[in-house]
Amino acid sequence: MLSKIIVSSYKVLLEICIWLLLLGGFIWGWKMSGFFGAIGGLVGAFIFCVVFFGAFLTLLDIRQAVRAIETHKQTSA
Repeated sequence: MLSKIIVSSYKVLLEICIWLLLLGGFIWGWKMSGFFGAIGGLVGAFIFCVVFFGAFLTLLDIRQAVRAIETHKQTSA
């Protein structure tokens, strides 16, 4: 029971972390170089999120797709 709660909340936690990193990159860039620095910080934070969190989100999507296949297989049998 607890493990299912942890797994289901993992995606939400990752998404919150990604949004906070994007916001932090924007604010950091703004403080360093103004508007163009904010855009650069946002792009840099986005690339960082893609590299480090992309694999985890891909695994979660694969897990969700497998679950949908299992559900479809059980209902058709």
